[in-house]
Amino acid sequence: MTPLSSFRPLVKTGFLWWLLVVPLLLFSLLFWAFSSGQHLSWLLVGVCTVFILATTLGYFLYQGQFNRLQQQLQQLQELNDATSELLALPAQCDSESAFLQAFLNKAVALVEGAELGSIILIQGHERKLHFAAAYGQQLKTLQQLNMQLPQTFQYRLTGGRCDRVITINDTDDTDDQIARQLFGGQHIRATLSSPIYIEGKLYGLLNLDSSAPDSFNAYDASVIELLSKEAANAIALYQKSQQIHQLTSYDLLTKLMNRNYFEQQAAQWPLRQQLSSYLLLLDIDDLKRINEQHGHDHGDEVLRQLAQLLQQQWPATALMSRLNGDKFALLCYGEPAQLTSWLQQVRSDFAMQQPGVYFSSALVPFNGNVAESLDLATQALDHQHNNHGQTSAEKQAP
Repeated sequence: MTPLSSFRPLVKTGFLWWLLVVPLLLFSLLFWAFSSGQHLSWLLVGVCTVFILATTLGYFLYQGQFNRLQQQLQQLQELNDATSELLALPAQCDSESAFLQAFLNKAVALVEGAELGSIILIQGHERKLHFAAAYGQQLKTLQQLNMQLPQTFQYRLTGGRCDRVITINDTDDTDDQIARQLFGGQHIRATLSSPIYIEGKLYGLLNLDSSAPDSFNAYDASVIELLSKEAANAIALYQKSQQIHQLTSYDLLTKLMNRNYFEQQAAQWPLRQQLSSYLLLLDIDDLKRINEQHGHDHGDEVLRQLAQLLQQQWPATALMSRLNGDKFALLCYGEPAQLTSWLQQVRSDFAMQQPGVYFSSALVPFNGNVAESLDLATQALDHQHNNHGQTSAEKQAP
């Protein structure tokens, strides 16, 4: 139980009114006891009047302070809930941009005067501004702005340090190029801007805007400063979790799924009656010879180029993996004729980029059993290799 809640019953039971009534009764008894003295009677009347006025004034002051305390505690509770939600948001969002939008919505809801908002990322050595999230504004419209960090009032008012929350009470008194834009038909008059730092590097800016001047106070600035720091922690956690996921689930050389992650995703592949599913297995021929003759760097480039061609030719919905050293697997929807056409295009482009380097392939239907489909495709590849070896031997025979 908080101290605030413990005081509420006193107010409800009329405790403060007893503090007023009991002394008045005592004064009344004294007035009755000494009513023979006219001068003393007037003195008691004056004392009672002053006491009533002072007690009434104190009561109302107490109530005002009590209400302010109640409001502050409620705000602190909302802020505490918001920071807790921020740390949980990365697990609920499927992308960093989704997290930023959810964070912006939370920030606008917590600051009473905020009508509009945006999160701007700082990109590249040129420090270009990229609007990653928007509230009450068209994100596509904001993303058309071609601006850099030094053009913002956050940069100018902090001397380029961007190290604190900046409040502009009336943009009509400034020459800021962003704050004075007309977005969504509303003229921004007041702006609150907070930098977001991740591991000591400026990641972006959180901006809250209002169409009315003097919409933000020192408390709003402190709220946004705290939220920005908590958001930075949440973003850092999200980025690290993505890095860990990338390291454990993807092949570093080709950027395709590794075998374990591919098999996990393929096991969840939704089979559809309208569309057939196929598993494509590819094997680069004589990769060991390529590494021995031209070096492992060249062999790595061969693997990267084949992976890029597969990604360019196949739809983004397809699952692609580098199963091991020279084998690739691909799971997708489609008809054999279309898949064969795509494969032929990859084969043609690959031959142009890597003359003299070839790959074998096997296409088998996928029925939901990953291990079985991989075994069937592997057997088909082995059969091709055996036939290729036999044909080569026949050509060399006298």
